[in-house]
Amino acid sequence: MMNKRRVGIFLTVLILTATLSVYQWIRLIDVNLLQLPTFLLTTAKQDDQDENEAVRHFLTKLQHPEECGSARKLVCPLSPPCGFGCLTHKLVYCFIYAARTNRTVVLYPFPGPIITKEGWERYFLPISENCTSYSKPVPFWGPDHDQHQVVKISPEYARPTQGLEEWLQVPPPWVTAPPTVESPMAWWAGHIVQYLYRLQPSMVDHVRAAKENIGFIEPIPGMQVRRTDKIKEAEFKPLEEYMSSIERYYDNQKKGVEKRVYLATDEPAVVTDLRNKYPDYTFLTDSATVTAASDASFASRYSADIHVGIITDIQLLLSCEFVVCTLSSNICRLVYEVQSSRMWNVGETLHSADIAYKYL
Repeated sequence: MMNKRRVGIFLTVLILTATLSVYQWIRLIDVNLLQLPTFLLTTAKQDDQDENEAVRHFLTKLQHPEECGSARKLVCPLSPPCGFGCLTHKLVYCFIYAARTNRTVVLYPFPGPIITKEGWERYFLPISENCTSYSKPVPFWGPDHDQHQVVKISPEYARPTQGLEEWLQVPPPWVTAPPTVESPMAWWAGHIVQYLYRLQPSMVDHVRAAKENIGFIEPIPGMQVRRTDKIKEAEFKPLEEYMSSIERYYDNQKKGVEKRVYLATDEPAVVTDLRNKYPDYTFLTDSATVTAASDASFASRYSADIHVGIITDIQLLLSCEFVVCTLSSNICRLVYEVQSSRMWNVGETLHSADIAYKYL
């Protein structure tokens, strides 16, 4: 009995000593026991911010070489045969290739119906302030690309071949994604999108005015419902599948709060159906943009009005606290990628009504 008592006393002293040691260690780093979770969270966030700042600096430096004349360049066209979200992802491909081969991206002034270099810079800041030209002729990207100072991607470029698929699956070794992100590739792509989507002052004003016109007040959930040509590319999803996630969002809000949803869509009937089926919700949308986007004709799809509308939709979706969309859509993927580069667990702030995220 005495031996058991001594063992018990010994274990109690040992536990108290260990506890005191942990407490003293915490005091040494000037953190109260009750503040430890906050301290660890803040430290992790600071580490993520450092990584985010490092990749932003890398992209800026890549696009602003000290000597443009001797810099290695990758010339990229602005006229692939696809929509605005697809076009953005093609430019992201270019930046991925350029980062892997230490090249500055220069936009190829391809005279096409979609968007010109000047048209791109109508909405966004130039991708470079000091290196925007190249000497002609320029060979196309090929197996011997490393032997040329300047190479060009063809207007029909798509995904890499000859073993380059890995470049679109993981960031380059010198770009370190924080360990907390769900998808390092989405995080990497999101930073490139943020660099590409630095708005001109006039677009900043337009987005601000659009928010005021429709009464966009944060926090608010958002939905992107793609119809028209997307019906041919992905499985049709009924509105109920979108709204089930929105309803769960509001189940977690304070009782009596006004149920407001920002709605981005290319189909006017979607707006009407949602308002009829869910009368206790207020759906905020730009009717002019919806009407224009519903015209899926080639000429209309690539008009300046459509571009402004899509850019505004993306910016407002990025301002939403929670987003429901379909990751089969390039716009939804852009939102997911930018969210990934801004926060940790994008899975809690974006729900896909169809497929999971993958870059390829």
